[in-house]
Amino acid sequence: MMRVSRRVFLGAACALPAVGRCEEPRPRCRVVDLGCVLRESLAGFEGQIGDLPHDVVIVPGIGSLNKDGDRAIRGFLARGATVLLEYAGGAQGSREDYFPYVEYFWPVRVKIREFAPVRLEPAPGEEIIATFREQPVGLRHKVGRGTLITLGSPLGPVFLTGDPDAQRWLDSLLAQAECAPRGI
Repeated sequence: MMRVSRRVFLGAACALPAVGRCEEPRPRCRVVDLGCVLRESLAGFEGQIGDLPHDVVIVPGIGSLNKDGDRAIRGFLARGATVLLEYAGGAQGSREDYFPYVEYFWPVRVKIREFAPVRLEPAPGEEIIATFREQPVGLRHKVGRGTLITLGSPLGPVFLTGDPDAQRWLDSLLAQAECAPRGI
C-alpha cells in the first residue's frame, strides 16, 4: 500500500482539470455568416448544429461572395475543414412545378422539395452531388486538405419545417466529415 500525503493528493486533484484542458481543441461544426441574404437558412442551420464535434463550416444563404468571404473559406479549407457553401436566390419555380424536388446523391440519397435552385456549372474534378430537373445544383470537390460542398439549393430553410430527409442529409454529411482525416 502506497501512502500519499494530503498535500500531494490535493495538488494532484487540483492539477487534473488543468491537464484535461491541455488536449488539442476539438473541431466544431459552426455556421458562419459571410453575407447571408436568406435569414431562414441561417436560422435553420443554427438550429441543427449545436456544439457538434465535427470540423464542418456552414456558410448559409450567400447571394455573392466578396474577397474577405473568399479568403475566409480558403482558410477553412487550408486547415482541412469541410465547407458547405449554400447559394440563395435562384430563379423562381413555375406553377407547372407541382412537386419540384432536388435529388441528392451524396452523402445519402434523398429528395428534398425546392422551388428556386441555382444551376451550378461543374469544373473539372468536381463531383455532382445533387440535381434539379437533371441539372447540377450540388457539387463537391477537394480543395487542399479540405472539401468544398456547394449547394445551389437553399437547404437551411427546410430544417425549419422539420423535414426528415434534410436532417438525414445533414447527419450523413457530418458523419462523412467525422470519418475524414484531419490535418488541424
